[in-house]
Amino acid sequence: MQSFKLTLANGATLTGLSNLPPHNPTTTPKYRPLMVGLHGGSYSAGYFDVNEKVSASITSNGLGVPWVAIDRPGYRTSTSFNPIPEGSSYFEMIGSWLHAYILPALWSEFGAPQGCTGVVLHCHSLGTTGGVISAGLHATEIKQGKTPAYPLLGVISSGFGTRSIYAMETPEPKPEFIEIPGKHKDAMFLPPGSCDESVWEHTDRLNEPLPVREVDEVRAVWLERFKTEWAPLVEVPVMIGIAERDVFWEGSEEHVRDFGGAFTASPRVDGSLIRGATHNLEMNYWAPGWYARCFGFGLECAASFALAGLEV
Repeated sequence: MQSFKLTLANGATLTGLSNLPPHNPTTTPKYRPLMVGLHGGSYSAGYFDVNEKVSASITSNGLGVPWVAIDRPGYRTSTSFNPIPEGSSYFEMIGSWLHAYILPALWSEFGAPQGCTGVVLHCHSLGTTGGVISAGLHATEIKQGKTPAYPLLGVISSGFGTRSIYAMETPEPKPEFIEIPGKHKDAMFLPPGSCDESVWEHTDRLNEPLPVREVDEVRAVWLERFKTEWAPLVEVPVMIGIAERDVFWEGSEEHVRDFGGAFTASPRVDGSLIRGATHNLEMNYWAPGWYARCFGFGLECAASFALAGLEV
């Protein structure tokens, strides 16, 4: 993938990776999304581009669908939104920055020039929080009679949910960041037998400091407010993948239904329990199949959006 650096409307810097397949008049889909990857905690845009074997670019090139992954605010050289205003939360800040600054910039720089139909958010783990909240803000803006700066087609989530089975402990007094040793991450997210061994060669390169507030707010903020405040606002299709062997979340069909059932205003909710899979769905042996489904979902969302109201 190619590195990029953008200056947002608020003066902040956004960095990330992009993969823009050339347009082929024969094979490029007429309606296609701009897929936007939102990485989880302690990673960066590189989570979606591990090596030549494990990368979103493989499916992106195969289907002719543009892909962009960002370094979320505060990761690598993307500007942080700290200090967080009184009365707000880390997750709300991510969601508001995505909707107000990041997604409009990505749409102007990549989506519109590529002739895309709209944006589909591909969220992993903690990246889900901002994706869901920004989707709600997008729908709210439309209800207010406004036209958002980008068309939103759908939201995808992996490695997150509503039934937490393990909470990471953070030290006192609270530092701004913590660092998780690479070998511990591999043991939790990519245990032996779950991924190509070449993936482990990139563990240290892909490891990033983890904002403590991001961790602490999962139970204190997300689980308290997701079902009542944020999920019901989302009005685009949603796709959920929960790994059966996820270290953080309950790997069960009941959890899939509980998580997906919160999106009461979504016209379509696809949810599945991915048998045997581990937390890092985009890096393990299930990644090719998962990416194929995600890009396929994005293409379906693009066609449905473009042809809404068409009489057959």
